Amino acid sequence: MSESGPDAPQGANGEHAAGGSRRPERPPVRALDPATAMRLTDGRPPLPALYLSDRLLVRSAVGRPRGLDDLRTALGRLELDFRVTPRADGSPRDLDQPTWGTSITLQPTRSIDPVDAWSVLQRLREAGEPVAEQLSLEHVLRPADGYWGGVGGYWGGVGGYWGGVGGYWGGVGGSALQEYSVPGRGGRMPVALALPDPRLRARPLDRNPVVVVPDTAIAAHPWFTDGEGVVRLELKDGRLVPVRTPKPVDPPISVPAPTEPVGLLQGHATFIAGLVRQGCPEATILSIPVMGDDGVVDESVMLDVLQALLDRHVHGQEHDDASEVVDVLSLSLGYYAEDRSYTSGPVADLLDRFAEHGVLVVAGVGNDGTDAPFVPAALAAAPPKRITARSVPPLASVGATNPDGATVALFSNNLTVVSALRSGVSVVSTLPLTNGMGQPSSQVSADGTVRCTVDPDDYTGGFGIWSGTSFSTPVFAAELAAALIGEGGLTDVSSPAMRKRALRALRTCIGRARS
Repeated sequence: MSESGPDAPQGANGEHAAGGSRRPERPPVRALDPATAMRLTDGRPPLPALYLSDRLLVRSAVGRPRGLDDLRTALGRLELDFRVTPRADGSPRDLDQPTWGTSITLQPTRSIDPVDAWSVLQRLREAGEPVAEQLSLEHVLRPADGYWGGVGGYWGGVGGYWGGVGGYWGGVGGSALQEYSVPGRGGRMPVALALPDPRLRARPLDRNPVVVVPDTAIAAHPWFTDGEGVVRLELKDGRLVPVRTPKPVDPPISVPAPTEPVGLLQGHATFIAGLVRQGCPEATILSIPVMGDDGVVDESVMLDVLQALLDRHVHGQEHDDASEVVDVLSLSLGYYAEDRSYTSGPVADLLDRFAEHGVLVVAGVGNDGTDAPFVPAALAAAPPKRITARSVPPLASVGATNPDGATVALFSNNLTVVSALRSGVSVVSTLPLTNGMGQPSSQVSADGTVRCTVDPDDYTGGFGIWSGTSFSTPVFAAELAAALIGEGGLTDVSSPAMRKRALRALRTCIGRARS
């Protein structure tokens, strides 16, 4: 196992998290190295994974008084204790919620002893402790975007285990994947778009489908002004509350002063939102910031947000309040699982409950050219052959095609189930109106006119090109939202009606050709 250094990104718990406030610093992140980590109880090595070194997730059953005692007793045999980890905003957690996902921080009885959550979990499993079945690693999630072949040293120096290097991920060479990061071959670059906001051609509906984007914050942009199809929420004390909406932005007349880049993921959700807008102008985009521009989020933070979103959705269904109901949950992020426990773990359990309440969940398959389980996309399944009152829409995983629409992008992971393939290379969408430190390669000024080559990081035009399954995912999510409109009856937000409508829309979209 390899541990991240002090310069590792702080993600949703760092100073660049949504809202700009500094949150408690994340504990060190460790990379699970199959060559050196404790083996599974059947003797097999685990798969590579990123996790928080001193935290575990527990089922709510453990959060009840007797369960807490059992957990404390089991950890005491390993000379450990624990405390419940506060939420990222510092608020306490409700241990009586009937969910997975309560985070605990492991504490050695001797302060100088190191703690490794994976070793603790495996020792509990080896000892046959019943409480071990209620525990899971707390993973670190990253977007399914354009980080070709891993994210450099952040993976903890595990070398060839990440991104296809050395064939571990199925023989896809890292240099071939990285070609997609080159501008002109799929890499991010500014472009001009001579099209008006698609919202201007949106049809009036009795209820607009809602597409949820838990990601970075959606930046101020001419397409996303107050009341124009975007709702911004944030997590406070376990509930989702409105975020102050940025003021409307007009296209800038003059170029702003260059600024240092704020993170490799700047504009990630803004780009996603633009793709949803293009694919379904009628859709309301619900933005929930869960990570900063470094693109890192702790699993418990994501679970807290999703639980609050589900609570809001169920409340809307029970009180026939359509303003709280959501239709499509678009997830352009995930983590690599170390073993098969992810199939019944915290993420799987929570997303199953979204499906039971009629929400379509779509997730990007990831960008490392591997067949390793990338969660939540690895939870995908085929729709049932026959729709009944009890049928639920399965999670849909989305891979990326090249611009020809016929070939699959080399980086697109090859999971057991890939539900749909959609455009994910050199797609055009909205980006924050920023100008970086880069400069045009050549510039001439005369008579008050500036003539120059393209500034490679000047996005003050508001549009750009990017690649990744992060972006094929909202393309499919928008397609589903449009199909839901076609199904009709959106004002009926009861769970049975939403499940049937979602299944019919999913079948329609999965059956379509790649786009």
